[in-house]
Amino acid sequence: MTAPLWLKLLSQFFGMLGMISLFVSYQQTDRKKLIAGKLGADAMWVLHYVCLAAWGGAIPNFVGIFRELVFMQRDSGKKWADSPVIPIVFILINWTLAALSWDTMLMLLPIGASTFVTISLWARKPRVTRLICLPVSVCFIIYDCFVGSYIGIVNESVAIVSILVSMFRNDRPGKAGQNKNAIKEGRS
Repeated sequence: MTAPLWLKLLSQFFGMLGMISLFVSYQQTDRKKLIAGKLGADAMWVLHYVCLAAWGGAIPNFVGIFRELVFMQRDSGKKWADSPVIPIVFILINWTLAALSWDTMLMLLPIGASTFVTISLWARKPRVTRLICLPVSVCFIIYDCFVGSYIGIVNESVAIVSILVSMFRNDRPGKAGQNKNAIKEGRS
């Protein structure tokens, strides 16, 4: 059963809001702001994929909301949130929900991508997060082509450009202000 036209249009609107939030998040040099932007994006993408009845895309974004809330606690000094078990728990939750709602092999793309997003967001360095998210975007572009997420295709294309721009601005050797970012990321 396909969604009515109004629901498909509504899904694209939510996707656009998610795209804007994700673009802003990749431009951040502060880890907490990057994760906050990702949290906002995940909330919009859940609504987007639910409107399309694309559960493979909705599940990892839904789990991602809680993942980002916990990951943000790491920066607030909460010791429990710093346990290396935390990312493993979120990865297992994603895969368990995917198994319980299994539809097609296509679900492997967003669920697998979410595994890498979890690892990338667990990293303390925003540049590692940006680097790992590049192949994640490729997986979601392929998934979005199959589920009719046109704004998702645009989003992932923009995300790739945004990540590359941010890497150029923030991560290249010899960049002015690199020492400031090195301190923020825990390098000396």
